[in-house]
Parts: sequence; structure tokens; C-alpha cells
Amino acid sequence: MHENDLKEYFYKQLKKKTLEDLCLNKVSYNKLDKILRSDKDIALEAIKHERFVYYDVPNNLKKNREIILASVKKYGLILEFVPNKFKNDKEIVLQAVKNCGFSLKYASKKLRDDKDIVLNAIKSDGWALKFVGKKFFRDPEFLFQAVKYHGYAFELLPQKYKSDISFIEKSLKIHNYVLSFLDQKLIKNYDFIKKSINLNGLCLKYAPAEFKKDKNLVLLAVKQNGLSLAFVEGELKRDKEIITEAIKQNIRSIDYVENSMKLNKDIAEIFMSC
Repeated sequence: MHENDLKEYFYKQLKKKTLEDLCLNKVSYNKLDKILRSDKDIALEAIKHERFVYYDVPNNLKKNREIILASVKKYGLILEFVPNKFKNDKEIVLQAVKNCGFSLKYASKKLRDDKDIVLNAIKSDGWALKFVGKKFFRDPEFLFQAVKYHGYAFELLPQKYKSDISFIEKSLKIHNYVLSFLDQKLIKNYDFIKKSINLNGLCLKYAPAEFKKDKNLVLLAVKQNGLSLAFVEGELKRDKEIITEAIKQNIRSIDYVENSMKLNKDIAEIFMSC
């Protein structure tokens, strides 16, 4: 066999073994020698199993679109380190933000104004809202979509929406912890808290301590969502009427009933009848 043919034969055998080892996680890409790391097929196989392969690929592969696309699919934040022209490649950026919405930070300005890209970014991570184009902050439907996906995105909204009662109530209906981002003056308003609890009983969790002692509010909460029993405090935690209404609404609320009350005959009968 000719020397070059022999080299080629042995390399093919070595490559085959390396691909198998990568697939079985028997070896890490960064432990391979330079020749093997320069092989695109080996790099692509490694990327399937390791998040940070892109950092270790040779410079010529760092500019390879196929390598970049596979890398951002595996770990979106790799987008920060790819050549700038790929930060303006819609397919690459789309895969990056689908994997990690925060990677929108490293997309080109043009693509941070692209609705498809931005929607996928906020779906993945509410903090991506920090990097969207300015035009999206003038779109209440888009902003509500962001909050709908991740309630904590509410914290990033312009003040206009944080004081818009209609927008707030719509958000609270889905995520009770939106209450934690509101002005204290509003949270201490009894009528506002009552309406919030009526929309979402779990809002009781973020209600001021004095309101958690108000039986009417607590009853309203457990009737709307029995699991809000988890946030009832003090004597009301042992109130049979409150416990009964919670169990009627959601039998799983029994998990938040104190053991002494679980032994109560009336409570046990209600539980058994549900």
C-alpha cells in the first residue's frame, strides 16, 4: 500500500474511533490533538455533546457557518463570539435566541428589530426584553406577550404600563408575582388588592401582612384558588371555613392544612367527599 494511502487509511480508522468516543462521551473535544480538532465532522459531532466546543475549534472553523449554526443551537450565548457578519444572519440568530433569549444582546441592531427574532427571544427568556428594538416598547400587545411568557418581564416595562391598571390586572391574572413589582402605594390599597385576589387568588402571597389577616380577603383568595391556602397566616390558617373552601376549590390544598386540622372530623369529611 502506498504511504499516502496508508496514512489515509489510518486517519479514517482514527476518525471513526474518535467520532464513536465523542458520541459515547469517552473523550472531550479539547483533549484531541490539533489534526482531529481541525476536522469539521469531528467538531460537529463534539458540538452535539458539549456546549463550549466553539471556543476550542481552530480559527478556520470559527468562521464556518455550519459550525456556528450547530454551536448556537447547543448554546445560544456563543453568538457573542462569532464573527459580526453572522450576528446579522437571521437563521443563526434565530437558533441562538431560541436556545437562550438573552443572546439577543449580541444580535445585530437590524435583527433586534425583527419581530420573529424578538418574539422567539422573549419566549425563551423574559430578560431579552432589555435588548429589543425601541419600537416594541410602543406595542402594548407585544409587551403583554412578554409578560405572559415570563411574569418577571413586567419589571422591565416602561413606567407607563406599570401604572396602567388595565394592563396590570391582565398581567396579574396570569402571574401573581407581578404584584411584587408594583408601587407600594397601590399594593396597600385594599380595593386594588381585593380585585387582584378576585382575579388570581395566589395574589394573596404578595399582599401586605395586614391584608392576610383579613378573613374576607382570605376567603376570596381560597375560593378563587384553593392553593392560596399556602399563604394564609396566623389563626386563619386554622379557620375551618377557610380550609373547607380551599379544599372544595382544589383538593390539593390539603397539603397546606396543618396536621392538627387534618385530624378534625369536619375537615376530614369534606376532604373525603371531594
